[in-house]
Parts: sequence; C-alpha cells; structure tokens
Amino acid sequence: MVKQYQMYIDGEWVAATSGETFPSINPYTGEVWAEFPAANEADVDRAVRAARAAFEGPWGKMLPSDRARIMRQIATAMGEHADYLAKIETQDNGKLIREMSGQTKYLVNYYHYFAGAADKIHGEVIPTEKSTMFNYTLREPIGVVGAIVPWNSPLLLLSWKLAPALAAGCTMVAKPAEQTSASTLEFARLVLQATDLPPGVFNVVTGYGPSTGAALAKHPGIDKLAFTGSSETGKIVAKYAAENHTRLSLGTGREITQSCL
Repeated sequence: MVKQYQMYIDGEWVAATSGETFPSINPYTGEVWAEFPAANEADVDRAVRAARAAFEGPWGKMLPSDRARIMRQIATAMGEHADYLAKIETQDNGKLIREMSGQTKYLVNYYHYFAGAADKIHGEVIPTEKSTMFNYTLREPIGVVGAIVPWNSPLLLLSWKLAPALAAGCTMVAKPAEQTSASTLEFARLVLQATDLPPGVFNVVTGYGPSTGAALAKHPGIDKLAFTGSSETGKIVAKYAAENHTRLSLGTGREITQSCL
C-alpha cells in the first residue's frame, strides 16, 4: 500500500492547498511506497507565518530552561524510536540500515548537548573609558529559520540546523528533499505526540526544489536560511537570500555552521 503523508504546519497535519502530491520511490524495489503534498507559495507562506507567530509568542517568551526541557523531550522521543526512524530513512533513500541507525541514535546526544546550551547564551560587559557609560553585548535569536535539507542523511542534517536554532530561541520551517521527505514528517509526528513544543515552532513543507524550495528561499519572512546540497543549487539559494538580505549558511561539499543568534 502507498502511504499518504501530510505536511506539518502550525501543529496540524495539512494537505497542499492545490491538492497536488508527488511520489517517493523505494530505491530497492523501484516502487512507489509513499506520497507527499506538493506545497506551493501559499503553503510556504502559511508555514512561515506560523513560525513567526510562535517566535513572537510562546516560544520567544519561554524561559531558556523550559526550551531545554522540551529539547530533552525530543531527545528522549528520538531515543525510543531511533530504529523506526532509521528504517524509514533506509526505505526512502536506500542507504544501509547500519548507517542510518547509527545516525538516529547519535542524534539523541546531539539534542541533549544543545539543550544544555540553551540557558548559557550570554553577552559580555565591555570596559569603556567613560565612567558614565555602560557598554555591553546582548545575544538575541535571529527569528524564523528556513532549512533546506538534502536526501542523503535527512534527520542528521535537519538536526544540525534545528537543535541549535531551538536552543537559541528561533523557530523553523524545514523543507526536506523531495526524494526523502518521510523521516522528517515522522520526526514531526514524534514532536507532536511526545513533547510540549508549541505549535508553529517547527513546521515541515514538502515539495520540489524549484517550486517549494524556491518559495521558502525567496520568502521575505525568513530571517536566516540554512541550506545543505549541491553547489549549483547553493548558488541559486544564495541569490534568493541576497535579494532579501537574508542571513545564509551554505553547506555545499562542506558544512558551514553559523549561529542562530
């Protein structure tokens, strides 16, 4: 049977406004095993608005210690379902279960690590020559992060973006590769069922790069883009980011990590 997936926006499972879908093919059998909504600009805009509302609302007002608690809930849920998530990724991208299982189990520690960093983000008091002045730095979250993730290690490369973003107080709209969207949506299901993450903090839109991916990269409501993929696509994403003066992290052959502050 072909499994029917929906997108995850603002804490709800939704279809594309157009009603269009696209298939995922099991690389081992060559058969279609799942279908996903093909998001358009309206769907992406809905997800970005939900992320903005969460950033300006409950997530942005939450204490860092509470964000850390929720991230530990994510880590626990991943640990309990690591084997299942690995099987989904293998069915979607055809890589060895040994590799995918190693990655999903490793991510438990990754979320715990950044949960520990959530309440340790601080600035500095800087000496000044004037006794009447108080000079200091303050680190603040950027806002809404758009994450575009490739096919080869979907949850690993998503988490490299999501965990630091959550720790910093950012919200996210993630767009997985059209070939491997299942594990990101299964991860979203765990987040919904097993954590206290407020609606809109984490959203998933699915679709093709030239349509869904471009709509996300072009959206003026995105404060930071994080992209991992080919160099050629990276050039296009960089162009879109430049048009809106959007902060950008590119991983094209080598992952470049930047803060979400």
